[in-house]
Amino acid sequence: MIGALALGVWGTPRATYDVDFLILAHCNDPQPFLGLLRAAGFSINETWHDANPMAREVVLRLAHPTAPHFPVDLVFSLGPFDRAVLDRRQAVDFHGLTIWMSSPEDLVLMKLRASRPRDFDDVISIVKNPRLHLDLDYLWGWANQLGLHGELSYVLHAADTGR
Repeated sequence: MIGALALGVWGTPRATYDVDFLILAHCNDPQPFLGLLRAAGFSINETWHDANPMAREVVLRLAHPTAPHFPVDLVFSLGPFDRAVLDRRQAVDFHGLTIWMSSPEDLVLMKLRASRPRDFDDVISIVKNPRLHLDLDYLWGWANQLGLHGELSYVLHAADTGR
């Protein structure tokens, strides 16, 4: 799990309107996978996909009749960073369920990559979490590879100075 629900574990919780999962898969024929999702009651939100054509190849937005206004986003990737995210995922107890979450460092990097204003605030809340001891070498290594050096510098400075 990635996104705002993971933020609730590693930083300051905030309202969210979806749940995000990172899926590492390469699928030449998605029909069997889509069939499994449909059999489980999920439907693809074609309206969202039509409004977000750039995300169509990377994000599959789903709806389920038990929570029709709370979409599920499956984020597909085959890149080396996303492989590292999945390799480093952590099992977290979530109301009695074991949920696999991205590590706090990887959530920081994913949010810096998204670069929305709320993501910077989310990252600052993770950096300021006194329960965490972030691996700065890991953060700097990937920030440099992903072209996020300036963004990471900004949030580390903002977290240290309180802005």
